[in-house]
Amino acid sequence: MDSLAGNAGFLLSRVGTAVQAGFKEVLAGWHIRPLHYLILIALTDREHASQQELCQALRVDSGNMVELIDTLEKLGYVARRRDPGDRRRYLVTLTGEGRAAYAAMTEAAGRYDAEFLAPLNQAELEALVTALSKLYVTTQEGRGRPFAPDLAATTANKKEQS
Repeated sequence: MDSLAGNAGFLLSRVGTAVQAGFKEVLAGWHIRPLHYLILIALTDREHASQQELCQALRVDSGNMVELIDTLEKLGYVARRRDPGDRRRYLVTLTGEGRAAYAAMTEAAGRYDAEFLAPLNQAELEALVTALSKLYVTTQEGRGRPFAPDLAATTANKKEQS
């Protein structure tokens, strides 16, 4: 085991698995998965988006997007309507209930992050976010996205949770 402890890839894999499980557990309280949460994040930044725009922006297959939006719609978090400018398109909008749920989810996720990351001091946390951001843009999902970690937000979140 000692030789594995010094292996960055192994450690990232194990920590990533633990973080993913904890994050899924947090979101389960709202009956959603991380991809649902990603859609809610995308919709908080705009009045509405077409399903196709969400597919492209979030790099989610259109078949999967339909199922994800269906679930969010059944939960009352989003509403889908025809685009008045193009009747072939559906626009997805975050509902009031969805905004409230998203705010609560984000708060719960922030508490989870703060608890998980509590062993790190502020400098270590900032270094971790910077390093992970650099690695993320090398992944298939992160390719083509700018490297710009929001260290101010990370710092503010850490201080708020303390």
